[in-house]
Amino acid sequence: MRANRLALVLTVTVLLAGAPALMAQGGRFEFSGHYGRWSLNPLGGAAEKLIGDAIETELRDRILETIREDHPDLTLTAYEQAVVFDSSGDDFRAGFRWYPKGHRGSFSLGVSVGKSTFKVMPTAAANMALQDTGTLETAAFAGAASASAVVKATSFLLTFRWDIAPRAVVHPYITFGGGISTSKALDDSIVAYSYSGQLSGASIPAETVEGSEAKTLRELRDEALADPDNDFPIPNFLPFLQLNLGLKARLTKSVHLCVDAGIFNGLMASAGIALRI
Repeated sequence: MRANRLALVLTVTVLLAGAPALMAQGGRFEFSGHYGRWSLNPLGGAAEKLIGDAIETELRDRILETIREDHPDLTLTAYEQAVVFDSSGDDFRAGFRWYPKGHRGSFSLGVSVGKSTFKVMPTAAANMALQDTGTLETAAFAGAASASAVVKATSFLLTFRWDIAPRAVVHPYITFGGGISTSKALDDSIVAYSYSGQLSGASIPAETVEGSEAKTLRELRDEALADPDNDFPIPNFLPFLQLNLGLKARLTKSVHLCVDAGIFNGLMASAGIALRI
């Protein structure tokens, strides 16, 4: 973490030290602060299917594993689940942009640092049909499960922006870029789930089956790296991708208001203020 902070301080120092020379050539810096709200909810059914597919195998296996601790002869014959999810999040970000052609320029290059929190919270109704391999008697499980994935990350972004008709008082712009989080995001981000339901059968009195687990992204990463069948490289940071459409309103020659919406590891809408010098 100290190395990341040192790199940021050195980068800012070098850029600010060169600012007078760059401004003398006609360019301009723009400093800005933004606040954004994040969500996957607008994706509707597509998001529910994506989340449902992601948790189906894990949830099914965990419930079955718990059941078989007391009933080792039961095997799964059918499984159904219905998923409903909610998501929310926010992003606080500060940064600066360099406009090589000054106030009338269209293209700019930006660097920013931000603190993001993303939450995905699905709930599921789970139903299992089971059969005893010895007696062939059937049993059933009906219950509910909830999960949460909370990602907390400090990220550094490099972005490219094109202002359309920059001389207009109000004009649109397009921003594209990406970046990475600090490695601490793997320790601060947690994936957790819990489930509870009733198991019953012809020779099984109704009983409660429940369980829960929580792990950090680093623990999940370490488990994946320890798996000999894993062939995919797993980084020690979280990647970020940004693609936004926005509007900029000029209040004075130097002060601008910005609002935009687009992709930021999900969907995000944000607003902020920019000061150009």
